[in-house]
Amino acid sequence: MPSHVLFRPTNVTNPPGVVITGPYSFVKEQAPLQYATRLADEGYAALIFDPRTVRESTGQPRRLENPKMKNEDMVAGLDYLSTRSDVNQSRFFLVGICQGGPESLEVASYDGRVAGVASVSGYYQDHGTDIYMICVGCVACTPAAYIATMKMSTPEQGEALYKARLERAQQARELYDKTGEVVYQPLVDPNPADPETESLVGLPGPVVWSWYGPWTLKGFENRYAAMSDLDHFSYTTVPGVAKLNKPALVIHGENCMNAAAAKRHYESIPTSQKMLIWNNEVSNFQYYD
Repeated sequence: MPSHVLFRPTNVTNPPGVVITGPYSFVKEQAPLQYATRLADEGYAALIFDPRTVRESTGQPRRLENPKMKNEDMVAGLDYLSTRSDVNQSRFFLVGICQGGPESLEVASYDGRVAGVASVSGYYQDHGTDIYMICVGCVACTPAAYIATMKMSTPEQGEALYKARLERAQQARELYDKTGEVVYQPLVDPNPADPETESLVGLPGPVVWSWYGPWTLKGFENRYAAMSDLDHFSYTTVPGVAKLNKPALVIHGENCMNAAAAKRHYESIPTSQKMLIWNNEVSNFQYYD
Protein backbone atom coordinates (compact mmCIF):
# COMPACT_ATOMS: atom_id res chain seq x y z
CA MET A 1 0.00 0.00 0.00
CA PRO A 2 1.43 3.45 -0.86
CA SER A 3 2.36 5.99 1.78
CA HIS A 4 -0.06 8.52 0.27
CA VAL A 5 -3.31 8.43 -1.71
CA LEU A 6 -4.95 11.19 -3.75
CA PHE A 7 -8.73 10.97 -4.03
CA ARG A 8 -10.04 12.78 -7.07
CA PRO A 9 -13.58 13.94 -7.79
CA THR A 10 -15.43 12.70 -10.85
CA ASN A 11 -16.56 15.08 -13.58
CA VAL A 12 -14.62 18.02 -12.12
CA THR A 13 -11.91 19.68 -14.17
CA ASN A 14 -9.00 21.29 -12.31
CA PRO A 15 -10.40 20.76 -8.80
CA PRO A 16 -9.03 22.55 -5.72
CA GLY A 17 -6.56 20.50 -3.68
CA VAL A 18 -6.70 19.72 0.04
CA VAL A 19 -4.13 18.08 2.33
CA ILE A 20 -5.66 16.21 5.28
CA THR A 21 -3.81 15.57 8.54
CA GLY A 22 -5.09 13.33 11.33
CA PRO A 23 -4.91 12.91 15.11
CA TYR A 24 -1.96 12.16 17.34
CA SER A 25 -0.40 8.86 16.17
CA PHE A 26 -2.60 8.69 13.05
CA VAL A 27 -2.23 6.58 9.95
CA LYS A 28 -3.93 7.68 6.76
CA GLU A 29 -6.66 5.03 6.92
CA GLN A 30 -8.00 6.46 10.14
CA ALA A 31 -9.71 9.87 10.22
CA PRO A 32 -8.09 11.27 7.03
CA LEU A 33 -9.65 8.56 4.86
CA GLN A 34 -13.14 9.43 6.08
CA TYR A 35 -12.68 13.10 5.23
CA ALA A 36 -10.89 12.52 1.92
CA THR A 37 -13.62 10.37 0.41
CA ARG A 38 -16.29 12.88 1.39
CA LEU A 39 -14.32 15.89 0.19
CA ALA A 40 -13.70 14.14 -3.14
CA ASP A 41 -17.47 13.72 -3.43
CA GLU A 42 -17.72 17.48 -2.90
CA GLY A 43 -15.31 18.28 -5.73
CA TYR A 44 -11.87 18.39 -4.08
CA ALA A 45 -8.68 16.51 -4.90
CA ALA A 46 -7.98 15.22 -1.39
CA LEU A 47 -4.54 13.97 -0.33
CA ILE A 48 -3.96 11.69 2.67
CA PHE A 49 -0.60 10.35 3.84
CA ASP A 50 1.21 8.30 6.46
CA PRO A 51 3.47 10.71 8.35
CA ARG A 52 7.15 9.81 8.46
CA THR A 53 8.18 6.95 10.80
CA VAL A 54 4.66 5.48 10.54
CA ARG A 55 3.35 2.54 8.54
CA GLU A 56 4.21 2.85 4.82
CA SER A 57 6.35 5.96 5.19
CA THR A 58 10.10 5.89 5.76
CA GLY A 59 11.97 7.47 8.64
CA GLN A 60 13.73 6.39 11.81
CA PRO A 61 13.21 5.77 14.64
CA ARG A 62 9.87 4.17 13.94
CA ARG A 63 6.82 5.56 15.67
CA LEU A 64 8.40 8.86 16.67
CA GLU A 65 5.65 11.37 17.47
CA ASN A 66 6.97 14.77 16.45
CA PRO A 67 4.48 17.56 15.58
CA LYS A 68 7.06 19.65 13.73
CA MET A 69 7.85 16.72 11.43
CA LYS A 70 4.14 16.28 10.72
CA ASN A 71 3.93 19.96 9.79
CA GLU A 72 6.83 19.42 7.38
CA ASP A 73 5.01 16.40 5.95
CA MET A 74 1.93 18.56 5.46
CA VAL A 75 4.05 21.07 3.53
CA ALA A 76 5.43 18.17 1.49
CA GLY A 77 1.83 17.32 0.66
CA LEU A 78 1.35 20.83 -0.67
CA ASP A 79 4.57 20.42 -2.65
CA TYR A 80 3.15 17.27 -4.21
CA LEU A 81 -0.11 18.97 -5.17
CA SER A 82 1.98 21.75 -6.72
CA THR A 83 3.38 19.23 -9.20
CA ARG A 84 -0.06 18.15 -10.40
CA SER A 85 -1.29 19.76 -13.59
CA ASP A 86 -4.77 18.34 -12.86
CA VAL A 87 -5.17 20.32 -9.60
CA ASN A 88 -6.03 24.02 -9.34
CA GLN A 89 -2.76 25.65 -8.30
CA SER A 90 -4.46 28.72 -6.87
CA ARG A 91 -6.79 26.83 -4.52
CA PHE A 92 -4.98 24.73 -1.93
CA PHE A 93 -6.57 24.01 1.43
CA LEU A 94 -5.70 22.24 4.67
CA VAL A 95 -7.99 20.16 6.86
CA GLY A 96 -6.89 18.71 10.19
CA ILE A 97 -8.59 16.45 12.70
CA CYS A 98 -7.69 16.54 16.42
CA GLN A 99 -3.92 17.19 16.65
CA GLY A 100 -3.84 17.82 12.91
CA GLY A 101 -6.36 20.66 13.29
CA PRO A 102 -4.33 23.34 15.04
CA GLU A 103 -1.22 22.11 13.21
CA SER A 104 -3.05 22.86 9.96
CA LEU A 105 -3.90 26.31 11.29
CA GLU A 106 -0.23 26.91 12.02
CA VAL A 107 1.01 25.74 8.60
CA ALA A 108 -1.64 27.92 6.94
CA SER A 109 -0.23 30.89 8.87
CA TYR A 110 3.14 30.69 7.08
CA ASP A 111 2.62 28.82 3.81
CA GLY A 112 1.44 31.30 1.20
CA ARG A 113 -0.02 28.60 -1.03
CA VAL A 114 -2.84 27.86 1.42
CA ALA A 115 -6.10 29.60 0.55
CA GLY A 116 -8.07 28.43 3.60
CA VAL A 117 -7.97 25.97 6.48
CA ALA A 118 -10.31 23.94 8.70
CA SER A 119 -9.69 22.44 12.14
CA VAL A 120 -12.04 19.72 13.42
CA SER A 121 -12.20 18.71 17.13
CA GLY A 122 -8.69 20.07 17.54
CA TYR A 123 -6.07 19.14 20.09
CA TYR A 124 -5.18 22.77 20.76
CA GLN A 125 -1.77 22.23 22.21
CA ASP A 126 -0.89 24.30 25.19
CA HIS A 127 0.27 23.12 28.61
CA GLY A 128 -3.23 22.74 29.98
CA THR A 129 -4.33 20.53 27.10
CA ASP A 130 -1.19 18.42 27.42
CA ILE A 131 -2.06 17.73 31.06
CA TYR A 132 -5.56 16.70 29.96
CA MET A 133 -4.12 14.25 27.47
CA ILE A 134 -1.64 12.50 29.74
CA CYS A 135 -4.05 12.25 32.67
CA VAL A 136 -7.09 10.67 31.04
CA GLY A 137 -6.54 10.86 27.33
CA CYS A 138 -9.52 13.14 26.75
CA VAL A 139 -11.10 14.35 29.97
CA ALA A 140 -13.53 16.57 28.08
CA CYS A 141 -15.32 13.52 26.71
CA THR A 142 -14.95 11.29 29.76
CA PRO A 143 -18.12 10.57 31.78
CA ALA A 144 -18.28 12.48 35.05
CA ALA A 145 -18.93 9.26 36.98
CA TYR A 146 -15.67 7.84 35.70
CA ILE A 147 -13.71 11.02 36.43
CA ALA A 148 -14.88 10.80 40.05
CA THR A 149 -13.16 7.40 40.41
CA MET A 150 -9.84 8.36 38.84
CA LYS A 151 -6.65 8.34 40.86
CA MET A 152 -5.48 11.34 38.84
CA SER A 153 -7.61 13.89 40.65
CA THR A 154 -5.48 16.95 41.32
CA PRO A 155 -3.53 19.42 39.18
CA GLU A 156 -0.45 18.64 41.26
CA GLN A 157 -0.63 14.96 40.32
CA GLY A 158 -1.05 15.91 36.68
CA GLU A 159 2.05 18.08 36.79
CA ALA A 160 3.98 15.29 38.52
CA LEU A 161 3.05 12.82 35.79
CA TYR A 162 3.98 15.38 33.14
CA LYS A 163 7.40 15.84 34.74
CA ALA A 164 7.90 12.07 35.02
CA ARG A 165 7.13 11.56 31.35
CA LEU A 166 9.61 14.23 30.33
CA GLU A 167 12.30 12.75 32.58
CA ARG A 168 11.80 9.28 31.15
CA ALA A 169 11.71 10.70 27.64
CA GLN A 170 15.05 12.41 28.26
CA GLN A 171 16.54 9.12 29.47
CA ALA A 172 15.19 7.37 26.37
CA ARG A 173 16.65 10.06 24.09
CA GLU A 174 20.05 9.80 25.76
CA LEU A 175 20.00 6.01 25.34
CA TYR A 176 19.06 6.35 21.66
CA ASP A 177 21.79 8.91 21.02
CA LYS A 178 24.37 6.68 22.72
CA THR A 179 23.40 3.21 21.50
CA GLY A 180 20.68 3.55 18.85
CA GLU A 181 18.27 1.57 21.02
CA VAL A 182 14.69 2.84 20.98
CA VAL A 183 12.59 2.55 24.13
CA TYR A 184 8.91 1.97 23.31
CA GLN A 185 5.81 2.33 25.44
CA PRO A 186 2.18 1.44 24.72
CA LEU A 187 0.39 4.10 22.74
CA VAL A 188 -3.06 3.34 24.14
CA ASP A 189 -4.30 1.40 27.15
CA PRO A 190 -7.82 1.05 28.61
CA ASN A 191 -6.55 1.91 32.08
CA PRO A 192 -6.29 5.54 33.22
CA ALA A 193 -2.99 7.19 34.02
CA ASP A 194 -1.74 6.19 37.46
CA PRO A 195 0.42 8.65 39.40
CA GLU A 196 1.66 5.82 41.60
CA THR A 197 3.28 3.98 38.70
CA GLU A 198 3.98 7.10 36.63
CA SER A 199 2.38 5.51 33.59
CA LEU A 200 4.05 6.33 30.29
CA VAL A 201 1.15 5.26 28.10
CA GLY A 202 0.81 7.80 25.33
CA LEU A 203 -3.00 8.08 25.40
CA PRO A 204 -4.37 6.47 28.57
CA GLY A 205 -7.92 5.69 29.58
CA PRO A 206 -11.05 3.83 28.46
CA VAL A 207 -12.53 6.64 26.38
CA VAL A 208 -9.47 6.83 24.12
CA TRP A 209 -9.27 3.04 24.06
CA SER A 210 -12.87 2.77 22.88
CA TRP A 211 -11.79 4.29 19.56
CA TYR A 212 -8.15 3.21 19.23
CA GLY A 213 -8.61 -0.25 20.74
CA PRO A 214 -10.46 -1.76 17.75
CA TRP A 215 -7.76 -0.39 15.47
CA THR A 216 -5.15 -2.45 17.32
CA LEU A 217 -7.08 -5.54 16.20
CA LYS A 218 -6.67 -4.36 12.59
CA GLY A 219 -2.90 -4.22 12.85
CA PHE A 220 -2.53 -0.66 14.16
CA GLU A 221 0.86 -0.56 15.90
CA ASN A 222 0.16 0.05 19.57
CA ARG A 223 3.45 1.62 20.58
CA TYR A 224 5.34 4.90 20.38
CA ALA A 225 8.92 5.93 21.00
CA ALA A 226 9.08 7.15 24.60
CA MET A 227 11.49 9.94 23.67
CA SER A 228 8.69 11.43 21.54
CA ASP A 229 7.40 13.21 24.63
CA LEU A 230 10.34 15.65 24.41
CA ASP A 231 9.29 16.69 20.91
CA HIS A 232 5.56 16.53 21.56
CA PHE A 233 5.36 18.51 24.79
CA SER A 234 7.83 21.18 23.68
CA TYR A 235 5.55 22.06 20.78
CA THR A 236 2.69 24.53 20.97
CA THR A 237 0.31 25.88 18.35
CA VAL A 238 -0.36 29.13 20.24
CA PRO A 239 2.09 31.49 18.41
CA GLY A 240 1.34 30.20 14.93
CA VAL A 241 -2.43 30.34 15.25
CA ALA A 242 -2.16 33.92 16.49
CA LYS A 243 -0.56 34.87 13.13
CA LEU A 244 -3.18 33.25 10.89
CA ASN A 245 -4.63 35.65 8.33
CA LYS A 246 -6.37 33.12 6.05
CA PRO A 247 -10.04 32.12 6.04
CA ALA A 248 -10.38 29.63 8.89
CA LEU A 249 -13.10 27.24 10.04
CA VAL A 250 -12.99 25.79 13.55
CA ILE A 251 -15.37 22.97 14.53
CA HIS A 252 -15.48 22.01 18.20
CA GLY A 253 -17.78 21.62 21.20
CA GLU A 254 -18.00 20.95 24.91
CA ASN A 255 -17.61 17.20 24.32
CA CYS A 256 -14.37 17.65 22.39
CA MET A 257 -10.90 17.89 23.87
CA ASN A 258 -10.37 20.87 26.20
CA ALA A 259 -13.07 23.15 24.88
CA ALA A 260 -11.61 26.16 26.70
CA ALA A 261 -8.34 25.85 24.76
CA ALA A 262 -10.26 25.67 21.48
CA LYS A 263 -12.05 28.91 22.31
CA ARG A 264 -8.79 30.62 23.28
CA HIS A 265 -7.15 29.59 20.04
CA TYR A 266 -10.12 30.65 17.94
CA GLU A 267 -10.30 34.05 19.61
CA SER A 268 -6.59 34.58 18.96
CA ILE A 269 -6.96 34.16 15.18
CA PRO A 270 -6.62 37.75 13.90
CA THR A 271 -8.43 37.39 10.57
CA SER A 272 -12.04 38.51 10.31
CA GLN A 273 -12.63 35.67 7.85
CA LYS A 274 -13.13 33.02 10.48
CA MET A 275 -16.04 30.88 11.60
CA LEU A 276 -16.63 28.82 14.74
CA ILE A 277 -19.10 25.93 14.65
CA TRP A 278 -19.82 24.84 18.22
CA ASN A 279 -21.70 21.54 18.47
CA ASN A 280 -22.22 19.97 21.88
CA GLU A 281 -24.02 16.93 20.46
CA VAL A 282 -20.90 15.38 18.90
CA SER A 283 -17.98 13.94 20.87
CA ASN A 284 -14.30 14.20 20.08
CA PHE A 285 -13.94 10.73 18.57
CA GLN A 286 -17.18 10.88 16.63
CA TYR A 287 -15.55 13.61 14.56
CA TYR A 288 -12.79 11.17 13.61
CA ASP A 289 -15.29 9.15 11.58
